[in-house]
Amino acid sequence: MAEIAVSGAITAVTTVLPFLQKICSVGDRRNIEEVREWLNTMIAYLKDTEGREDTAGLKDRVQRVQDLAYETQDAIEEFMYEVPEHFHHHWITIALHDIAHFFKDFLPLCRFSSRMADIKKEVDDIGDFDTIRFCPSQVASSSTTAKEVSGTYNSFSRNDHHVLVGITKRVDVLLDRVSMGDQPRYLRDIVIPVIGDPGSGKSTVIHEVFEMVKNSFECKAWVSVTPFCKDFLEKLCQELELPFDPGRHNKRSLQFHLQQKTYILVFDGIWFENQWKCIEKLLSCTKKQGSKIIISTRNRNLASICTSSHDYIYDLNLTPLTSEEALELFCKKVFKGDKCPDHFFHLVDWCKKIMIRCEESPHAIVAVSNFLSNKPLNGTEFKNVLGSLEFEPGHPVSLSCYRIFSRSYYHLLPNLRSCFLYFCNFPEGHLVTRGRLIRQWIGCGFIEKRECTTLEQVAYEYLDELVQMSMVRVTGRDSGGRIRSCQVSNLARGFILSMSDKRNFNVLRSSSASLGGEKTRGLSLHNCPLSMLQGTDLSYVRTFSMFGGDKFSESMANELFKNFKLMKNLNLENAALQHFPKEVVNLTLLRYLSLRSTKIDSVPKSIKKLQNLEFLGLRNTLITKLPKEIFGLPKLLCLFVGCPNAVVGAQVYPGIECSTSLQKLSLIKANYKEKSIVKELGNFTDLRKLGITELKEIEGKDLCASIEKMKHLYSLSVSSASKEVYLDLKDMKESPRLLQKLSLGGRLKEIPAWVGELYNLYKIELKWSKLQNSPLEALHALPSLKELHLYAAYTGVFLEFIAQPFLELRILEVEQCNQLNQVVILEQALPKLQKLIIINCDRLAMVHITMNMLSQLEEVRVHRTVLD
Repeated sequence: MAEIAVSGAITAVTTVLPFLQKICSVGDRRNIEEVREWLNTMIAYLKDTEGREDTAGLKDRVQRVQDLAYETQDAIEEFMYEVPEHFHHHWITIALHDIAHFFKDFLPLCRFSSRMADIKKEVDDIGDFDTIRFCPSQVASSSTTAKEVSGTYNSFSRNDHHVLVGITKRVDVLLDRVSMGDQPRYLRDIVIPVIGDPGSGKSTVIHEVFEMVKNSFECKAWVSVTPFCKDFLEKLCQELELPFDPGRHNKRSLQFHLQQKTYILVFDGIWFENQWKCIEKLLSCTKKQGSKIIISTRNRNLASICTSSHDYIYDLNLTPLTSEEALELFCKKVFKGDKCPDHFFHLVDWCKKIMIRCEESPHAIVAVSNFLSNKPLNGTEFKNVLGSLEFEPGHPVSLSCYRIFSRSYYHLLPNLRSCFLYFCNFPEGHLVTRGRLIRQWIGCGFIEKRECTTLEQVAYEYLDELVQMSMVRVTGRDSGGRIRSCQVSNLARGFILSMSDKRNFNVLRSSSASLGGEKTRGLSLHNCPLSMLQGTDLSYVRTFSMFGGDKFSESMANELFKNFKLMKNLNLENAALQHFPKEVVNLTLLRYLSLRSTKIDSVPKSIKKLQNLEFLGLRNTLITKLPKEIFGLPKLLCLFVGCPNAVVGAQVYPGIECSTSLQKLSLIKANYKEKSIVKELGNFTDLRKLGITELKEIEGKDLCASIEKMKHLYSLSVSSASKEVYLDLKDMKESPRLLQKLSLGGRLKEIPAWVGELYNLYKIELKWSKLQNSPLEALHALPSLKELHLYAAYTGVFLEFIAQPFLELRILEVEQCNQLNQVVILEQALPKLQKLIIINCDRLAMVHITMNMLSQLEEVRVHRTVLD
């Protein structure tokens, strides 16, 4: 937690430093720079200590570092709240601002200078810098946490025969992969990665296979890999019963020994590519036909790097324990038998509930059953254990289940740890969409800035890394392969909650819950009334979310928001709000604001005070027009408004200027009181996503000119003023080459020629187009197209898919094409199609597809007879 605190303080210092350099004295700037240097030193120090504070002195030092980091962040952000940075574009207003604020900012600046001097003194008082920079000798070895987690494999896996329940099918799958290299065509060793979630039993399965096949090889070894390959060579030599002499050429003798023999080597617990490179370099000269290398890892990317073929990778998540096997494993430990004895039949329901809570994880099941095996076997004990797993993350049995995540957690960088811990904001089982999640990460300041890439792209890389490390589960992907939604498991969420108190983050899940900690820095309400927060100190809260709960008065909400002076991330989605909360505009540090799916009907002009706002979510509200002051927000990146499902946008006043770095804008109307804003959209040259509605036919040419200026555009949605109004988009001299998603809603005389040049396009929707010619002719050359949606898009009677085009198409939807009589998909056409939907086509008489096509489809909805 201390490392996260220091990282947050460094971000705060880095953000405010350019502004402070303009207004602070030389002495103040020197203090701030020295504090930043000290914070950077602390990051290096804490990387060597976090997770193994096993002496009282070390615990105290780390705690003081964390407290001072939080104090630094508080001092900076409180000053930023009192003296917000203003943005002016004319020299006269700049000069007037400087004069007006010279006196107004004098006292806050004095307070800030005094506070930073005190912090600098505390830094000097912490102790000798040399003892902080380096770890004490007694804790310089690998972390206690890592040893503890590594030990769980030995205690739960290799010496405990109870966990062998349900292992046969898993062993058989791994044996198949081990035997794949026995054919004569394999002239080298093969690498078999075994991947899976924490606690899924990777080491158990590998150990069983290792014991079964090791005598078939001339050499065998099992090595647990340390983070930096420390003592790796010595361990391998010991396993192979080779002499090891420090300082001698042990590597050469090992290679000579293995060159002449077949071997099976297991490397358990590889995390990073450099660990694999160390192993690969050592064994590069020893490859022999028939030899096998098996590795276990939680890192899915690493598994792909290690092996020559994905066919060798074994993902244990594909063969999980069944509910029956999980119950059997539980009963073996608790009741010393394969099932619950008859006289304990009343406990069966409790057992099943606990198994569901453990998500069939072997590690969690063994941890819980070990705990219960030493308790009286009655319903009260079982109920208490279930309750502790649900509501007491700090309970001993809960910690036993969750500790399997510790090792993964301590391998993450500070920013990634913050992103992972942020999942506690969401209720259990809540599916989080990619966009909302990564935008909230950015709003909290977790995402580092990089050259030549957007913050959202960096945030997506963070999310993908958490997925590859088996810490976050993907629940849906789009046709482009990108994560659409995700969640964490119950066990991972329990681990996150167990860490929340250390970072002063409170998750309230019942009306009887209470805030913990002196300075709450994060707060999330799950089905709790807002009234429970009245009378509490919320002045240090940076992020606030609420899910469910009773209705609340707007006076209560405004009274609460007065306390949120340091708020950065405010999520009021689905809240019972009738009006825009007036106190929100005073939260000048706010970076993320979501009022999505509320009943607010307007946005005040005073929103211009939110000079740090980056993300504004107003989707599915009653807002029909936006004040032009929104487009004056200098840092605004994303603005979402309107109702996408109903294709209803919001009106924008003419006269918007290029005063923001806006990257996403959707949905807005093309004109306001007969005045078009289409030409002005060309000012937003940084746009990545644009959604525009009610476009008139005569505005098409101007829209094309504006789009040509958007060199980064990847998503475009255009709808006409009505279903019968034509879209005239033919005058695009240079197509938006990076476009990936395109939606055109309105009459089309023909599909614009530039659409056929969108080689990155993977999704296209045509609505109400009523094309007389088949749309397939204009789209067949798109090499990346994966989704094709046709809604009232074609007035012809015949639609035929032939063999060569649309080789990547996964989803085909045809709806309300009322003249359509036949759809024919020929042999070898659409080889990757997974979903076929043809509905509400009144005159459809036949859909012709082959039996091979029918067998490959995962979803079919066709409202007519399917003929072969």
